[in-house]
Amino acid sequence: AVFSSLAIATWVGAATEDHMPQVTEETHVYRTVDGHDVHADVYRAPGDDIRPALVYIHGGALIVGGRQWMRGSHRDMYLDAGYAVVSIDYRLAPETKLPDIIDDLKHAFAWIAENAEDTLRVDPARMAVVGHSAGGYLTLMSGLVAEPAPLALISFYGYGDLVGPWYSEPDDFYRQQ
Repeated sequence: AVFSSLAIATWVGAATEDHMPQVTEETHVYRTVDGHDVHADVYRAPGDDIRPALVYIHGGALIVGGRQWMRGSHRDMYLDAGYAVVSIDYRLAPETKLPDIIDDLKHAFAWIAENAEDTLRVDPARMAVVGHSAGGYLTLMSGLVAEPAPLALISFYGYGDLVGPWYSEPDDFYRQQ
């Protein structure tokens, strides 16, 4: 079956609210590697109640992008559904190879679980993950490597074949640009 993000939000157990008048945003360092900080932005509606978490993973072919790439309208929809939203960065290729990007992903989820109640005010047992393109691929990977495992994975045009010629060989169209 195909479900909308809002349907998934309700299925995972998010509270439904009419409108979020304010949004709080905090930036955190979820890990430091070789002297470089890797960040996460946390968005919440006002209040200290424990909320389900929605982790957003940006796209960008694993080589560009950042946690700020989440559309405000999407963030607001997730907040309206009752989530606290955690938008994560990860180190980018080609300087960082795929196993280390996956390691960042694991660390992000471990950081969320470790800081769930006190700092983030989220319930890691009620967590969904959403991503676009490369973020969709990492969303699917989170289903394999994240602890605790997310209840829902929403991959928008995420890819799953990183060794196929479509991704690993130069494309004639783009070589002519």
